[in-house]
Amino acid sequence: MAIDKQLSAYAGFGGDSKRAAAVIHEQMEHILSSPEFTATKAQRAFLRYVVEKTLSGKSKEIKGYTVATEVFGRKDDFDQATDPIVSIQANKLRRALEHYYLAAGPNDPIRIDIPKGTYVPKFSARADNGRIGMSEATGAEGTVFPNNWPTIVIQSFENLTGSRELDYFGDGLASEIALEITRYQEIRVLRQRPEVERRRACDTGARFILSGSVKKDLNELKVIVDLFDAASDTHIWSDAYRMDLDPADIIGFEERIAAAVVGKISCEYGVITKVLSPESRRIPPRELKTHQAMLRYYQFNLYFSPETFFDAYDALRQACRKEPECGLAWSMLARLYAINYSLELFDLDTPLDQAVAFAEKGVRLDPANQRVRSIMAYVLLFKDELTAGLAETEQALRLNPNSLIFLENIGYLLTLFGDWHRGPQMIRKAIDLNPYYNPAVHHVLWLDWVRQGKYDRAYVETMRFAMPMLFWDPLLKTVTLGLLGRGKESLQAGKNLLVCKPEFVERGRTLIRNYVKFSDLEGKIMEGLGCAGIDISRGR
Repeated sequence: MAIDKQLSAYAGFGGDSKRAAAVIHEQMEHILSSPEFTATKAQRAFLRYVVEKTLSGKSKEIKGYTVATEVFGRKDDFDQATDPIVSIQANKLRRALEHYYLAAGPNDPIRIDIPKGTYVPKFSARADNGRIGMSEATGAEGTVFPNNWPTIVIQSFENLTGSRELDYFGDGLASEIALEITRYQEIRVLRQRPEVERRRACDTGARFILSGSVKKDLNELKVIVDLFDAASDTHIWSDAYRMDLDPADIIGFEERIAAAVVGKISCEYGVITKVLSPESRRIPPRELKTHQAMLRYYQFNLYFSPETFFDAYDALRQACRKEPECGLAWSMLARLYAINYSLELFDLDTPLDQAVAFAEKGVRLDPANQRVRSIMAYVLLFKDELTAGLAETEQALRLNPNSLIFLENIGYLLTLFGDWHRGPQMIRKAIDLNPYYNPAVHHVLWLDWVRQGKYDRAYVETMRFAMPMLFWDPLLKTVTLGLLGRGKESLQAGKNLLVCKPEFVERGRTLIRNYVKFSDLEGKIMEGLGCAGIDISRGR
């Protein structure tokens, strides 16, 4: 039997593969019958198929083609290159398993995982100390993670309400936060259960530790969340949340807190990035790990300077060579190419076709990643493939519709693709809920107000855009002031625009059309520029 001999010995079976197989099969049935296992009927069949194939010694038969034809009913001419159903369903099944082990199975004797890059399941016995955490390699807490990915320990929240009936709430809240972080695959998560004596994050191989407490008075619950940095032994972030004592809304409250917390600590401008970025800047590009290269990418998005661009460019190219199976790295490199192509920032060979190829590779490697899908949509914008780009944006949204990490970015894309209702609505929701949102989204809110002819409101967005290193900043001001009839101010803003982008008269029409796909809106922008004496109608 193709059962890991090390597992059967570790689990106390004395090398008895038949006994190990029976326990694994029992564990599978337990998962399938659990209400906390949120998989679809097809995904459940997928799990049963790969587990039973492996237990019968036929793991080599588990391929994308066989899963597609024998589980998902595809025909004999199935082509994985054009139909990614297996990889998409595998990622959803992985998330369903993660949710199960976080919510209901922390003390189960066997953990069943489907590692990325394969459809063959991996079985891990629960450690003797009673803890199961989350790790790509073994699923066992206590693993020292490689230093290229930051790791966080999530502890169950302490119940200070005096009511034993609320013990479950602190555990459920920690599980929701852990599940939300794992969706983004940029921070590794270890889950520490309430029955286990708490350890320092550094003892688990983790850099960060998140903990908290739950309190109540007569009418409200109060949740306090704390984040600590083990490297400096400092408390780096805290927040508090309140809700009315409504048992019917407990799960919704947990989900809202999880989205808010993860958005604030895990997004590209969030707390963890702000701690790690200064450290990564001291490391030469050739020595950077993959996640550290991604931090360089975040720095460029924040500062848009030549130095940060080339730092990110060198680091991501190196990361793709070192870790070619990381779809996220390829996608970030694609976006860097697309940014340089669409904004014409630097004299560097970053053709759109290459950006498309990188983005497509990112999707093939990591089709269930929201950022990867969003970047694919962004690249398609510049190819003028608006229908396909909108479909990618919708797919990114479906992967996690309650995400605060990407909410404003998805709203940004929807607006550029012409959804003038949902796009701005999402952006404003993100701005209200996440102080670390991407300020570049004020660009499309500005577009929406210009489209509506509400130039006073458009002018407010030009103040909030606040990216003076990018020519779009003086461009927004020039156009808006011109449309408002504020001639002298518009002329001065126009001069600033031409200082920032000397070739704008010649190239402005192309640069605008990269992001503005509607002729009536383009006409209003050109009208505003004309008020400042800038005529781009004869340019390219």
